[in-house]
Amino acid sequence: MFLEHEFSDFGATFIVKKKFLALPSMSETRDDNYIDVVDNIKGSVHVKRNNKVKMSTTDAGEGHLMIMWSPQEFVAFLDQDNSTIVSKSRSTYALLFLISATTSCTTIRTQVDHILNRLWTNFSILNVIVQAPCSCGRQVFIYRPFAKTKKSFGTLRTYVIEDVIKNPNLILNPLNNLNKFPLKISLFERVPSSVRNVPRLLKLDKNYQDLSLSGGFVGSDALLVATFAKYHNFEPKIAKNLSRGFGHVHPNGSVGGVLAEVLKKTSDYGANRRLLGHEPHGYEFTVPYSSDKICAVVPKSEKVPRGLSIITCFDKLSWVLFFVMSVVCAIFWFFVRRDNIVKVLQQVYSFLLGVPSKVVPSTHQMVFLTSCMILNVVVLGVIEGSLFTDFTTSTYYTEINTLVEVDRLELPIMTFVWLIINDSNSQILKNLKRKSVPESDDMWDIVAYHRNVVVIDRQFDVEVALRTNFTGRSGVPMLHIVDESISTYFLACIIPQGSPFLLIFNEIIVRMFEGGFILKWDSDVVDSLMIERINQTNVEEEFKAFRLEDMQVAFYVVAIGYVSSVAAFLAEILKSKFGGVVCWNNLITE
Repeated sequence: MFLEHEFSDFGATFIVKKKFLALPSMSETRDDNYIDVVDNIKGSVHVKRNNKVKMSTTDAGEGHLMIMWSPQEFVAFLDQDNSTIVSKSRSTYALLFLISATTSCTTIRTQVDHILNRLWTNFSILNVIVQAPCSCGRQVFIYRPFAKTKKSFGTLRTYVIEDVIKNPNLILNPLNNLNKFPLKISLFERVPSSVRNVPRLLKLDKNYQDLSLSGGFVGSDALLVATFAKYHNFEPKIAKNLSRGFGHVHPNGSVGGVLAEVLKKTSDYGANRRLLGHEPHGYEFTVPYSSDKICAVVPKSEKVPRGLSIITCFDKLSWVLFFVMSVVCAIFWFFVRRDNIVKVLQQVYSFLLGVPSKVVPSTHQMVFLTSCMILNVVVLGVIEGSLFTDFTTSTYYTEINTLVEVDRLELPIMTFVWLIINDSNSQILKNLKRKSVPESDDMWDIVAYHRNVVVIDRQFDVEVALRTNFTGRSGVPMLHIVDESISTYFLACIIPQGSPFLLIFNEIIVRMFEGGFILKWDSDVVDSLMIERINQTNVEEEFKAFRLEDMQVAFYVVAIGYVSSVAAFLAEILKSKFGGVVCWNNLITE
């Protein structure tokens, strides 16, 4: 018989369900392993509790009572369909064996020890209470997985039921002190959350002197593990293999990386935080303690050549307005002067360009000429200031800031995100996915130096790479993050499904996040790496001489002015010889 009851931590109302289990015989086959007899007993029984037991070892307010004849039958059911017997690992289970008194209590104790060890090792069930009243009287058996023995951990403890009634905490396995129990941790190197080579500046910081609990790593992921170990007194066993990666499910169903270790339960905790995406199967996410965007990274736009600075110092709209303004002034002056159109154009553009001209204006014409001279001063001042700014600073072409522009580049794309992003409703994402190529370890170098590929990755990782490796000596980044992001995800770590450590890990993660430690740990690593890189690449130069390239635009402008002056002088000489001398100073035509 299998009897189950559900209870609340704050009440004592029991809802009882009865289920009879039967093993199929050799001559009989059944579709189901149990038959429902009573779904719900009407009414409820209220029991007064003298003291409340703190459920510090489970996050499921559910208990299971199983009444069976012998331990052998329980093992048989466990082998046949363990999901029916142990449906939730973080629940509390009570096993009651009704085997006759002819079986010695020593034999029962050995069998119970084997069963409880198996429930803990294979199913991560922490709280199991066993009784055999017909064989062992009023003894209660509890398995202590964190109790240290001579050779290992784990031992069976026996209590008298009267002691349990007086102190209900005896039947629980608290997680506040694990007695240096070894927990297998999967942690690989990833900047800045888990860095193996500690930056020199952090080595001098007293807060980073002892890294034994984090396996020699610094960063938020590694120091969270150290915090877990210190607070709950366990020994983290961090694997030495640093090249496993996050891992994912391949099209053929195989799994690799840290994910495979967590699914196989060869690792108790995957410490590297990952994108909290699809619904997990066989593992669970911790509480998220960070978030990140998925963005496209393209090469930095090209620098505008020095020779084009005089053109690019203004945008297209400014040049159009200058041209329209000149035309309007010329038309207005033509109607005011009522003179030869060529002569009128010469006069008005002389005013606008600041060329000396002899004109005897009337009163109303003087107002217009004064405004033209003021406009000349303003425009020339703006041009000179813009040219000076453009000559002394580097200017770049317009950056790519939309996914549509990324698609138009027609460059191959390196990324892992198609494993978690559904592109069925976006034509842009479909186009980008068709350009996908396998990832490379040096993909950031390819984007920065070869400029023939696009990378889609987590924005925080890109920003860290920019600050630590891909910023030029002048402070200009070598990569550009596209403003339009693809998606935003929470970040969390993974743990085997049903692990009893999920609740206590979540509690510490929330405390560290709300206290600002997560951000502080990552900022310390990033700042130290950035300062270390600056010190390595900085070349002290007290003075830097001008080169011809720095002044070439100014030479171009002076050369154009001299050429124009010589051309005008030659034109006057030719006019004087072949008739009609044009005097530009007094605008008198012979």
